[in-house]
This record gives sequence, C-alpha cells and structure tokens, in this order.
Amino acid sequence: MRPTEIRQDIKAEVLRQTAKLEKDGGMCGRLLGMAHLLEGGSRSESHTISCLTVSSFRIWIQRFNRDGIEGLRAKKPTGRPAKLTAEVEQALRVKVLQGPSAKEGLVRYRLVDFQKFLREEHNVSMGESGIWYVLQDLGLSWKTGRQRHPKSDEEAQEAYKELGRKRPSFRIVSTA
Repeated sequence: MRPTEIRQDIKAEVLRQTAKLEKDGGMCGRLLGMAHLLEGGSRSESHTISCLTVSSFRIWIQRFNRDGIEGLRAKKPTGRPAKLTAEVEQALRVKVLQGPSAKEGLVRYRLVDFQKFLREEHNVSMGESGIWYVLQDLGLSWKTGRQRHPKSDEEAQEAYKELGRKRPSFRIVSTA
C-alpha cells in the first residue's frame, strides 16, 4: 500500500456507526474524516471535517492504515515519570499529618522543610511549587493557624473586644 492510499477493508458505514457511539470528540472527528475519505471525498475536505491540519491528518491516516479503528484513538502521552513513588508520597503524607517533632525545633512545616526532608531522606530534589502540587494531589490543604505573639496578653485582647461590643450604636436621623 502506498503512503497516499487508505485501507479499504473497513467500510465507511462502520466508521460512521462507530463515530455515533464514540464519546471522545477528537476520535469522532477522525472517524468521520476517514469515512469521508473512504467514500471518495477529497483529502482537503476530510481533514477539514476532522478538524486537523493536513500534516496531522496524514499521520492519522498512517495510524489508521496500520492499526485500523483503534489506531485513531489518541494515546495517553507518557511524559516524564513521576519523581515521587507511592512509598515516598505516603512518607510525606505521614510527615505532614504528624507535624513537626520537638527535636526538629519547628512550630510548623514550610515547603522548604519538606524540600529538605525529601532531599535528605529519599534523595529526591524537587522545587517548592512541585511539592505544593504533590500536597494538593494528596488531599492536603495549605492552611495554618493564625500566628500569635508569645508575649501577647489574651485577657487584654478579650477586654478590648468586649469594650467594642458595649459601645452604643448611633443612627443618623434626618432633621428635615
């Protein structure tokens, strides 16, 4: 089969029926474009129907010729492998939920503390924003209690709040 030809063993009606049942819009467009091409339509009309550029449509034709209908399904991109394994993620989760120990000398963890933990304990180098996204994926929100000065007087603050509650409220009354 020449690169410009399209396989003829799958009929256009089968492609259109498959397109009706397909939930992925991109796959549906590619199926309809191939069906149009099998019915004798031009390549320019077919790539317009499938909402693809000429060069990408040519690649999909090659995949269709090689793998049939399943060749038109978009494959999940592999991308870069995750830096953290499930075990390291679990260790990070446990560390976050347990909080800092007395020997660490911390009141709360910061992202740089998790960075240090991952580098020293698991030999993983990761940026602060990456750690923040990992914590989000683990279902951990970045919230902290309101800071209080160690020398603040709680009773004086409460007395001040009560004073504000006891003040009379004024209304502006029209004199006209």
